[in-house]
Amino acid sequence: MDVSRSERRIRRSTTASAASSVRHRSRALAAAGVAALMVGLGTGTAGAVVNNASSIVDGSDNLVEISQGDTSIVGVPPLDSSPLSREFFHSGYVEGRISGPGADSMAGSKISFGYQVGYPIALAGATVQLNTPGLGWELENTNGLDLIGFLPGGDEPDIIIGTENRSMLAGDIIPQQNLIFELEPGGITDIPVVDGKEFDGPGAKIRIGNVHGSVSGAIGPVTLRPYAKLELASGDIVMTYGAPVPI
Repeated sequence: MDVSRSERRIRRSTTASAASSVRHRSRALAAAGVAALMVGLGTGTAGAVVNNASSIVDGSDNLVEISQGDTSIVGVPPLDSSPLSREFFHSGYVEGRISGPGADSMAGSKISFGYQVGYPIALAGATVQLNTPGLGWELENTNGLDLIGFLPGGDEPDIIIGTENRSMLAGDIIPQQNLIFELEPGGITDIPVVDGKEFDGPGAKIRIGNVHGSVSGAIGPVTLRPYAKLELASGDIVMTYGAPVPI
């Protein structure tokens, strides 16, 4: 049976359209597969959350970083029920890290953390009181070892294997302390909790677990902003500030 030219054109058009549809579906399925793979790769076990960080490069080309992470500052109703009182609990960590050519031999670095407390007005005798049941301390040490091998008859090393051992020395930086600070009449008061804790080597971390704080004698809204500081023996300083938290 003869097929007209018009019918042949319709058949070719229909076949091309079907093939194009199959190609589009294949591309869509491939894209969906890639998206599913990306989602699958992104759902692994999460590590510590860095909330804020800052860094500088010192005169010896070392990268100097200070960060705060896993931060949780929760305001709670004050036990004395006074409209002039505030209470809060703080957990998280502060970490200082040095990386670069002189990081392992770095000595005399200092790490600090504390709060800036902001308020419109404070009565005479207004205070901030902090109770730290325990602040954890982790100090990072790095020991390097190079294994060099010579093949028979050779003057130059043929095999060089570099190994590095990083260890953490942990303990309590401050077993327990009660700190009381007087508030200025109004504005911002700096409250240092750990002030200039010295360490050697490439890193140190302060773990903060349920530090309890109370503010008394403040009129109006009270806002808390945590900060952290890393200072090198050379005098270089880097600081980072957390998000302000109304309490």
